[in-house]
Amino acid sequence: MKIIYSPKYLKYYFEEGHPFWPLRAKLFIEILHKNKFNFQLIEPDKASDNDILLVHTPQYLERVKNLVNSGGGYLSIDTPVHKDNLEAAYYYTGGTIKAAETALRGETAVNTLGGLHHAESNTSSGFCIFNDHAIAIRKLQKEKKIEKAAILDLDVHAGNGTQEIFYADPSVLKISLHQDPSNFYPGTGFPWQKGSGKGEGYNINIILQPGTDEKAYLTELDKVLPKIKIFEPDLLLVVFGVDTYKHDLLGQIKLDRQSYGKIAGKLRQFEKKAILFAGGYAKDVPELWYEIVRNL
Repeated sequence: MKIIYSPKYLKYYFEEGHPFWPLRAKLFIEILHKNKFNFQLIEPDKASDNDILLVHTPQYLERVKNLVNSGGGYLSIDTPVHKDNLEAAYYYTGGTIKAAETALRGETAVNTLGGLHHAESNTSSGFCIFNDHAIAIRKLQKEKKIEKAAILDLDVHAGNGTQEIFYADPSVLKISLHQDPSNFYPGTGFPWQKGSGKGEGYNINIILQPGTDEKAYLTELDKVLPKIKIFEPDLLLVVFGVDTYKHDLLGQIKLDRQSYGKIAGKLRQFEKKAILFAGGYAKDVPELWYEIVRNL
């Protein structure tokens, strides 16, 4: 297994008291070593502006850079941007590109910072600066390495950015299982949002009620996994948020630690896949990630 990590990921911090804590990636690598897990550590390359512009508008990138050059500022109420976390954003995007390229060779790859799905083409929120997995897909499509890709988003929050970017695109199947957005961030990701134009039917939202347990969660997951098989993507990217954990600080889904091993086990049927670790705000995140990778 290839694990993608860089000390630069530790710069993806926001401000004192912010729920996102980048140290979890370093602690996860330490757990792998402690348990003598068989893996190869890979450093990501830095994504280029040309990569970023495959998804984000020139106006958005200019806004981000102007904020940083003026000493830092806010992309949204919950997403400050400054020199350090912008540098980390270029590297986590490069990490997801590398994970996707590795997966195409048939090797399971894990990016320890990726799947930042709230970044839309021209705006952002939810702790996300660049939408790394959308960029990776567009880059591989441009290079004609893939035609079709699937995204399985297991974060507790709906990926409004990914939905916006691919909403009319039939070459990308997006399936998301997330907490009911009726009274929950980001307030979108409803079952009726199925895509538009040629992309209609390729955006699938499964909503989960607060308090959903492992049995109910796995039942819903089993319903949608066959849709990925039918779609026959060249690549599967899994946004594997663990903010569905029962002790998470932001979500209200009630999965246990062993639940993540069961979910990971169901993903073994897909050969060319990359796992992206993003959402998750409990102190147990590194252990939850280990539960995933040892069952892939």
